[in-house]
Amino acid sequence: MRKDIIEKKEYLLNEQALKGLRYAAYKGADENGCEKDCILRISGNAIDKIDIFRPADLECGDIYLGRIENSNKNIAASFADIGRNDPVFVPGEYKPGTEMPLQIKTLPYREKLAKASVKIPESLKDMVNDKAEHALKGAVLYKAPGAFEMSIKEACETPGAKWVTEDRGLYERAVEYAGNDESILLHSDENVSLCALYGLSGKLGRVLSSRVNLKSGAEIVITETEAMCVIDVNSAKALSGKDKEETFLKLNLEAAREICIQIAARNISGIIMADMISMKSKESETILLEELDRLLKGIDPPARLEDITKLGIVEISRKRLKGSINSEKAFLNSTILTK
Repeated sequence: MRKDIIEKKEYLLNEQALKGLRYAAYKGADENGCEKDCILRISGNAIDKIDIFRPADLECGDIYLGRIENSNKNIAASFADIGRNDPVFVPGEYKPGTEMPLQIKTLPYREKLAKASVKIPESLKDMVNDKAEHALKGAVLYKAPGAFEMSIKEACETPGAKWVTEDRGLYERAVEYAGNDESILLHSDENVSLCALYGLSGKLGRVLSSRVNLKSGAEIVITETEAMCVIDVNSAKALSGKDKEETFLKLNLEAAREICIQIAARNISGIIMADMISMKSKESETILLEELDRLLKGIDPPARLEDITKLGIVEISRKRLKGSINSEKAFLNSTILTK
């Protein structure tokens, strides 16, 4: 075999075996022709976060000069125009026509409007007020760091991490933001795509599939609906050993770790119901819940363990900041998996 082919295969295997933090950045378009950026965070051997966004999208923390269009006394709320297609919801009753800086607190989701606050952080207040004096309605008074900037920041601040893209435009934007940091790389090898280099097909498959196999032979089944997400843990072929209670606990702990990875990577939010393998021991149940609670607090944004029902179903809640990536399967397939 040719030496250059051997070296390329060794390079590929070495990259896939790395356990450090990696970011893979892509640019593509959805079925409507809308251009979007995609940032995949690869931690260890799994994708644990996916951000898909348009560069001009609203971000939590953005501050706009808004104008109150109308208010509702019954619910003590107002609606403001910030120069975009839809108004934003502002708690409190304000006089129509009033212009004021508004900071975005939650993003729009389905039929729900974005929520904004009139309270501006002290560290930004002087700068925002100065800009507002000479600005027109809809002006951006402060642009908060988004997924693009945060991914670059984390890559540059984490020893050994890399932020890699095949798109020169994204690379130039990243360099402009970070400077000539050695963590920012442009992948330009025509023989090995970034998708192949990082094994993204297999990693994305675990995030996009409704069934996720675990190393033990057990599996979790994830079903997302408009009302909630239901996760079912199946022992499948994983049963072994004489002590079934101990086996069930091990399987549930393994499933708990994978559930948290999947919640973060898929951006599952709202109400989450996880049907774990039933255990008879209260001690085993306590160990599971303590570990699950710890893991849920560690994802970004964190999830909250609410309770466990008499039927052994674990209730979880997570603040909804944006939609699940379930609706972006076609975009991911055309942008990354066909590379």
